[in-house]
Amino acid sequence: MLKENKNSYDLMRKLVFLLPLFVLSAGMVYAEPLDNLQTSVLDYSNNTATVLITWDADEKASSYKIGCVSCFPNTVEPTSENNISISNVTPFPNGSMAMLYGLAYDIENNLIAAKQILVYLSQ
Repeated sequence: MLKENKNSYDLMRKLVFLLPLFVLSAGMVYAEPLDNLQTSVLDYSNNTATVLITWDADEKASSYKIGCVSCFPNTVEPTSENNISISNVTPFPNGSMAMLYGLAYDIENNLIAAKQILVYLSQ
């Protein structure tokens, strides 16, 4: 029993030593497209807003689409920049939250990331 505990202890020590090496070599420091989204309500009147959305540039993404689910009609705006201003953003009925989304595409037009964006609209 004592030998079994010592083997378990030795194995745990090796794993604890190797874990930081694995984490560093696994590339966990890389950010995903649309990972750091920021929103700003530029204007809000008559239940309609203009929203500026910015995100960190990412070399894996070549184009983006930002859409509004709560808007009527639903809208989608394409861009190749890392920011976009969306007009006529409306909240869900009887509320103050607007739901948007961001899609990132690679050079071959394959979807590589999707993010939900909730924006609080207020007067």
